[in-house]
Amino acid sequence: MAIESLVSEVPTPPRHMVPERGSIVELRRLRLELAGALIDQVDLTTAVERIRGFLRSGSPHHVMTVNLDFLSIAQRDSEFRQTLNGADLAVADGMPLVWASRLKGQPLAQRLTGVELVGESCRLAAEMGRGVFLLGAAPGVADRAARRLEADYPGLRVVGTHSPPYRPLTAQEDQALVRMIREAAPGCLFVAFGAPRQDLWIRAHLDALQVPVAMGVGCVLDLLAGTARRAPRWMQHTGLEWSYRLIQEPGRLWRRYILDDMPMLASLVVASVRREQPPVVVAPKPVGDSLR
Repeated sequence: MAIESLVSEVPTPPRHMVPERGSIVELRRLRLELAGALIDQVDLTTAVERIRGFLRSGSPHHVMTVNLDFLSIAQRDSEFRQTLNGADLAVADGMPLVWASRLKGQPLAQRLTGVELVGESCRLAAEMGRGVFLLGAAPGVADRAARRLEADYPGLRVVGTHSPPYRPLTAQEDQALVRMIREAAPGCLFVAFGAPRQDLWIRAHLDALQVPVAMGVGCVLDLLAGTARRAPRWMQHTGLEWSYRLIQEPGRLWRRYILDDMPMLASLVVASVRREQPPVVVAPKPVGDSLR
């Protein structure tokens, strides 16, 4: 897909609206293009306010935390690229993306991790009386993560957990899973299927799920459950968290980090230095009664 088509594309129907003081105010969305992917130029405060608006709206929204691996997958998989660029909020979860934005002269405010957004979403859900549903990871992990979240965020209700088989689901299993989530009626759904599966699954079922905030969260449930550990803070801030994870799981991650992500990083740096493009702006549209 030519990047010119991405820059001129305006998503329809309008979905980026936030209720405020009894009315609906549509956000003007500023996004940065990196390797064909559109990343929202937001800081943590702005991202949290958008999620608050999604929860207030009641209509379904897709949130993605984009790292270098996502960019690599998006270049190889057009369906995933369309999913990423069609998300209601796509934040930079990786220092290489922040570095590339600086080289382009369009600096992103900060890295926003999945762990941070899950925590802030749970804080909002507790504050607003909305439940959360944890989907995915190995058996038992979501239950332990649920206990941790309920302890960390007083008043939070985890209204369901489920760990489906680690394989493509049948149509019947998919329907049963969607029905289970709809009956639980969470405000936030966190899906830990890994990339790209988690976000492709969300996109395919977003309308049927009717969850205000659906987010792919990768290894976040494992981190919350204590079955995986985050890198030391200095490694997170210097962009070396990937090396810590590689040491922990070399058999699973070496191909992703060495064969896929390293060439992607080199390509991203070269493209950012050579080519500057203006930010992508989604212009405000007339506000209607429906958010979708």
